[in-house]
Amino acid sequence: MSSLLEWFKSRNEESAINKTLVHTQKVLECVIEYEKAVSYLLNEKNIDLALKVFFRVDELEHQADGIRRNILNMISKVEITPTIRGNLISLTQRIDDIANAVNASARIFIYMNHNDFFKLGEEVHSKFLEMTRISVDAVKKVNLMVNKLLTASKGEIQRLGEEINILEHKCDDIRHGINRMLVANGFEVNPFSAIEIHNCIASLEAVTDNAEDVADYIIMLTIAKSS
Repeated sequence: MSSLLEWFKSRNEESAINKTLVHTQKVLECVIEYEKAVSYLLNEKNIDLALKVFFRVDELEHQADGIRRNILNMISKVEITPTIRGNLISLTQRIDDIANAVNASARIFIYMNHNDFFKLGEEVHSKFLEMTRISVDAVKKVNLMVNKLLTASKGEIQRLGEEINILEHKCDDIRHGINRMLVANGFEVNPFSAIEIHNCIASLEAVTDNAEDVADYIIMLTIAKSS
């Protein structure tokens, strides 16, 4: 059985697994708020409200980072094997990478020339909104996997991992579709805006990439648990 999962089971209610659950939930909140902000911006063209929510994403990411540091501080003070310490650090960092990615995209929206983004048109906006929805779905499944880490069967964990893999592939395809539209249509935007729009889309795609990375790691732990 995975030594990390055994260690999780031996802790009390203030254990690392409970802190990991709180961490993952906070990361999910980041992605959900990001989707709301993008919807306010593109569906309602409400820049002021969108900016307030993008700043909220930044605040939530900061909170998630604080939880991550708390977990790392905790494991630095307890006697655990190097394997368990390494596994816990890896899981925590992978989860935190999701929040880092979505916040990177949110921060670009905060200072972006929104008029240039509006010039991209309804088709691009629709695809971008679809990416945000897929990202939320993927991170919700990650949250479910972490919640089921100690109780779910190997088959259930693998099924969730496969669903996340499918969502990551969909998001990747949409991003490539957006890139093709941007190149083919030759939108007239400030060159610096074009760079930042590209970075914004890339950061959003990284959310599902990182979600898949977490899922793969949890599957690895589950396989180790069952062996």
